[in-house]
Amino acid sequence: MRIELELETEEFTIIPYNHQYYLASALYNKIHSSNPEYAERLHSYQKFKFFTFSLLQIRKRMIKKDGIETIDGKVNLYISSPSVEFLENFISGLLEDGMLKVGDIEFFVKKAKILPTPEKFEVLKTLSPIYLKTLVDTEEGKKTYDLLPNNSKFYENLKKNLKKKYEAFYNKKCDLDFEFEVLKYKPKRMRIKNTYHKCSEMVFRVWGDYELIKFGYDCGFGEKNSMGFGMVQAISL
Repeated sequence: MRIELELETEEFTIIPYNHQYYLASALYNKIHSSNPEYAERLHSYQKFKFFTFSLLQIRKRMIKKDGIETIDGKVNLYISSPSVEFLENFISGLLEDGMLKVGDIEFFVKKAKILPTPEKFEVLKTLSPIYLKTLVDTEEGKKTYDLLPNNSKFYENLKKNLKKKYEAFYNKKCDLDFEFEVLKYKPKRMRIKNTYHKCSEMVFRVWGDYELIKFGYDCGFGEKNSMGFGMVQAISL
């Protein structure tokens, strides 16, 4: 299930390029105000969180050195999860004051609506970049290496990661499969707290089991979905 939020702040507000951590904190704060017990359970579960969100989609903007300036103060945010409990608690918290505080910026919720799930998936485009990593043996021991689509391990890890999340969410073996072809990608370097992550904005073609692809659409592709990585939308070419 996916929610679209229409948000508004002051005109000419500058939004930092690396705002994913602030968005993640804002979402957790809303859930905590609605249901502290569920928020604590969600935060303490180390493996997967089963939700994702987009970068702020800024309609009218100017690129500045320290961020993106929103001309009219209007932005969109998309939040997605296969968990009804997650979305219900978030919406409940959001309705308390109708505001989402992202870092030092206060956004007022002008509209919230549930978006229909596409009936088929053919081409997907990222609304937040996809992040994947692998461990590499070095002389100093194992080190983490961020993956991009120019590495064959990227394709293997993307599929494995989605199947593991599916099995953890439904508590059953995943007998489903899918394939994908990257049509184009752009490397990105995003900062979460003090750590930079190499990741990919992508357009990719998908085919295979609808249920598994839909699960990726709902909870995100790749890793660190709950920090705002891996959200996609269905597009037509």
